[in-house]
Amino acid sequence: MNMTCKIAMDLCELYHSRLVSEESARAVRQHLRGCENCRRYYKNYENVSRQKPTLRIHPADGIVDTEARLYASLSKRLRRRRFFEIVGTSATIGAGSIMLVAGLIMLSRSAHERG
Repeated sequence: MNMTCKIAMDLCELYHSRLVSEESARAVRQHLRGCENCRRYYKNYENVSRQKPTLRIHPADGIVDTEARLYASLSKRLRRRRFFEIVGTSATIGAGSIMLVAGLIMLSRSAHERG
């Protein structure tokens, strides 16, 4: 199979990951044996694929500041939500208590009126 450099370069990642058929792998190997440019390209690809990408965050990038603002905003929202949950729960308990006391007073009055 006669393979062009463009096709060989397109297949380098798949060939390296062993995701091509045996026929395609043979064709890539054959092309790499005869083409210095593609062989160099493949070697560079191998070297780059071995390296682990690293993410470096510098305060000058503004990412740290943005992250701090996001955490502050989320923290504020969570505190507000917790506050309203507590107030809502307290109001519900208070209203229930008032209704219970009012019911007991009404029962007590009706018992006194009968008795």
